[in-house]
Amino acid sequence: MGQGSEIEPEGQIYTLNLLERLHEALRDFGKTKDELYWRIDALLRELRNPNLHEVELTTAYQIELWDRYGNSHLRMVIAATSSITIAHAAFDAAVKQYAAEHLTLRKGAMVLRDHNP
Repeated sequence: MGQGSEIEPEGQIYTLNLLERLHEALRDFGKTKDELYWRIDALLRELRNPNLHEVELTTAYQIELWDRYGNSHLRMVIAATSSITIAHAAFDAAVKQYAAEHLTLRKGAMVLRDHNP
């Protein structure tokens, strides 16, 4: 055998140990992945429940994110709730998360709060 092609026994044992640990980690990953799949599946099945409370968007308090150019186009509704207390808390959180963006808290056509940096 040429020089450098011979692997020391300790090196082989170390490599085998690494392979065994990798195999064990992959087994653990498979178990975790399966558990996560079933948890997500159960939550999705709950969403199909016809008895879930729906937020009526026409009467809800909405936290809205507006475009940066002219502020005339709604980009997305960040949150909608029927509770004014939750709406104010959600608006405060949105202002922290999107500090550089134009945000409004509205109920219908009425703007209750406006953040326009």
